[in-house]
Amino acid sequence: MGMIAGHAIAWNIAAHDGEDDVIGAGSFLHLIASGTFAPRMLFEHDGEEIGRWLQFSEDEIGLLAVGRLDLCSIGGRRAFEMIEAGEITGLSRGANMVCLARPIAGTKSRFCKRVFHLGEISLARRPANPLANLLSYCAGGC
Repeated sequence: MGMIAGHAIAWNIAAHDGEDDVIGAGSFLHLIASGTFAPRMLFEHDGEEIGRWLQFSEDEIGLLAVGRLDLCSIGGRRAFEMIEAGEITGLSRGANMVCLARPIAGTKSRFCKRVFHLGEISLARRPANPLANLLSYCAGGC
């Protein structure tokens, strides 16, 4: 078992992913409280699931995610090896987010104040949100 924790989203920072959404604090509270928030865990938004997200919370930085990599799968093992080697440094939300948003004047960005759906959160070499960092990892009986 490989446990990981990090910020999938940092508040009030535009992600440089083509959508440039800015997500506000409190936008995930209802999803977390519902108990139904279960985005898939992927590697760089592609392929098969490499593990499972177990817990979410909001803190002063952003959406904190805790998950378990499936070290019995090729993708999960590869991702864990890349984390240990320092090649994977962050997390990245999927582009399929549905939220209540308003345009940000003078930009193509929008400010999301309530998220209704997010289908996946990926481990990423270069996350689009510069503060969406992997914070810790461990293997075995963590």
